[in-house]
Amino acid sequence: MNLRKVLSTFILIMGVGMSQDAKQVVIACNLNAISKAERPRYSELTKKLRAGVRDRAELPDGYSYNLDGSAILLSQVGEWISLERLCCPFLTLTISVAGGESDWLLTLTGPKGVKPLLMEEFPDQQRTRQEYGARQNSMGTFTIPAPKRSS
Repeated sequence: MNLRKVLSTFILIMGVGMSQDAKQVVIACNLNAISKAERPRYSELTKKLRAGVRDRAELPDGYSYNLDGSAILLSQVGEWISLERLCCPFLTLTISVAGGESDWLLTLTGPKGVKPLLMEEFPDQQRTRQEYGARQNSMGTFTIPAPKRSS
């Protein structure tokens, strides 16, 4: 099986057809763009990033995320961006830092159709907490209660 056929199949599985318009960007992640050696670090950084999201604001072409600087370091956000751009070259990733502020603003934008992918990768934290019955503890972190055992 040649590479072109594999990629075409992958893109069709992702629900995005090949574009005849050269200006239209195909929205398809290529997880193989991140080396096997880098994947554990990428996974760790993604978890930290998700945990650090305080708030999400919708933009016309994506979302901006207010990140808790005590949950993820600025250098870690930069490292995550350097890996994320390998597998998702259709994204525009921007980090904003204001003076002495301890929080960061991460903006992820892209072509039409990118929002559902971003919502899946970074779900609304408040809704997720409500759906799973999470409770905020005294340290400000959320825990999901264990399922009740039947007697």
